[in-house]
Order: sequence, then C-alpha cells, then structure tokens
Amino acid sequence: MIQEKKSAFDNISRTLAITRYDIEQHQLVNDQSLNIHGENWFRDIFNFVYTNNFFVNANIETKTGNAPAIDLIDKDKELAYQITTTRKKEKIENTLLKIKNTEYKNYTLKIFFLLDKSKFNKNTRQYFKDTYNINIEDYLLDYTDLLKDIENLEADKIIELNKRFFVKSAEKYTDNITLSLIFKHLIKEKSSVIVDYMDDDFGTVDTNAKLNINKINEKISAEIKRSLDYRVILDDFCNVDNLLTDLKSYIIDDIYKNILLEKLKQKVSERELVDKNTSELQDIAIYYKIDFNKLISQLHRKIEKNIEIIDYNSMNISWIIIAYFFELCDVGVDKIC
Repeated sequence: MIQEKKSAFDNISRTLAITRYDIEQHQLVNDQSLNIHGENWFRDIFNFVYTNNFFVNANIETKTGNAPAIDLIDKDKELAYQITTTRKKEKIENTLLKIKNTEYKNYTLKIFFLLDKSKFNKNTRQYFKDTYNINIEDYLLDYTDLLKDIENLEADKIIELNKRFFVKSAEKYTDNITLSLIFKHLIKEKSSVIVDYMDDDFGTVDTNAKLNINKINEKISAEIKRSLDYRVILDDFCNVDNLLTDLKSYIIDDIYKNILLEKLKQKVSERELVDKNTSELQDIAIYYKIDFNKLISQLHRKIEKNIEIIDYNSMNISWIIIAYFFELCDVGVDKIC
C-alpha cells in the first residue's frame, strides 16, 4: 500500500507539472482550449479532494454562459474560485471589483492559477491591504497548495484520485511530448538566449572512450550510459523550431560555460578567459586538471533547479540532457572534438 500510494502521488505530481508546461506553451500561441478544459478538470479534482465542498461550473449557472470574475462555485459553502493563468496585479484587482457586482459578492474568493501563482512584492501586498483590507496571499492558490492537500489524504484516496483523474491524462503525454514540453519550458525560462547558428558541430564519439579520457567516476558514468537511450528522442528535436540549438545555447553556452568560468577563475586570470567559447574553456580546464566530475555534478544541480519533473519515466531529465551533450562533446573533451 505504501509503495502504491507513493507511485500514485508521484504520477499526480508529475502530471500536474507536465500539464502546466502544456498550458504554458498553449498560452504562447494564444490558445485557451486547455484553460477551458482545466476549469472542469480541476472542478472534478477539487470535489474529490475536498469532500466537504461541491463545486459547479459558474459559467453553466449563468444565463450568458460566462460568469463574471469566477469559474467555480460552491453554493452551500459560499465559496467561489477563479481559474486563471494571468498573474498580473490588474487581473487580480479586476476580479475583486467584478465579484462585488455579482450574486456571489459575499462568497469567499480563491484564485487558482493554472501556472505559478502570483508572487507580489511588499508594496503590492500593502496596496491590497490598504485598498481592500485583505491579505492578498490568502486568496492565491496553485498546484503546490493542491499537492499539499492531496499528500495529506489517506492512501486509498490518493490511489483512487490517481486512477480517476491522472492515469489517462498521463498517458497522452508520450516521451516525445513530455521532453519537448520540458525543454521548451527550460528555454522559456531563459530571458535571453544567444544562439550561435554557425556552430553545427553535433558529431558523436565513442562514449566509453570519452568517459575514460575525462576520468569520469563510476556513479556519473552509470547515469550517463543509462540516459543515452533517450538520444533518439532528442535527435528528433533537431528540426523542430530550432529547439535543440536553443537548448544547447542555454545549457552549454550559458549554464555550463558559467560553471567552467567560475572554476577556472580560481586557476587563471580573468584576462586569459575573455572571449573564450565553451569548447576553449574546456581545453583550458583539462590543462589545469579541473575535475570534470565536479563540473558535471554542478551542471546536474543547476539543471534540476529549473525542472520540477526530476524523475521522468524512471529516468532523470537532467541526466538525459547531460548525457546527450556529453556524447556530442559539448560537455567533456575528446581529442577529436
């Protein structure tokens, strides 16, 4: 039962994260279809998790089919939810103003964000306090709050919740779709990506030989080797929206390059590192006998900070990324690179 509960909760957590990435990408092309689907999906999940509540779609309850300010209501408990992806202060304030002119003006309001909830600064929080006499943070919820409540459910309830609402949802996210969404999310989080379109050196080398040359320890070697099965999936991204090129720019020419610079500055003057690309920095690292195990471990930690789905399909996303670029000589050196 304990293991079944853990597996169920892990799938719920993973599916919520992937769904968020999916909604995020739909938002970029102004496609609201998942938002609309999300209202009813979360309605059913809320009704299962919060057994003292019974939510209905407020849009169905109104004659116009579009209730102002809110999406879900529990009439018995006088509780109203807005389901949204917009995190701006103006959106929140507009909701507070609109609900005052509805039959739900005395309801307790909660705003559930399909993406991350708003994290307002001190001045904005004080503005809501002074203007509406509320602590705005009490109104804001997202998947993290939902997961905490799910985790507190009895084991059989979590298992049933997973079977009812998350197993089918998880099945539609194939390996390609999931990895694509995660990578696109990674790239989106990078505010500015500098792409070197002249660098098309994606040649491969013998992995075992390269592991030996870089003196990679057994633990990291094992992670890299078992992650290489996903090479074919990542290769498919080569011709999709410059995804692989952009990912390389972010992972290699930003995160990994900065790790190299940080380590090398302990050995050489900054003047010697100016205008050096990542490949040149790796050569310098070899010359000064920098431990590539430490470089790769730090890269692993940095990538994980940007990914919520750490364990995907019994694989670690960050290791999949590292193994891919390791084989291509972007992480670690080889005499033919």
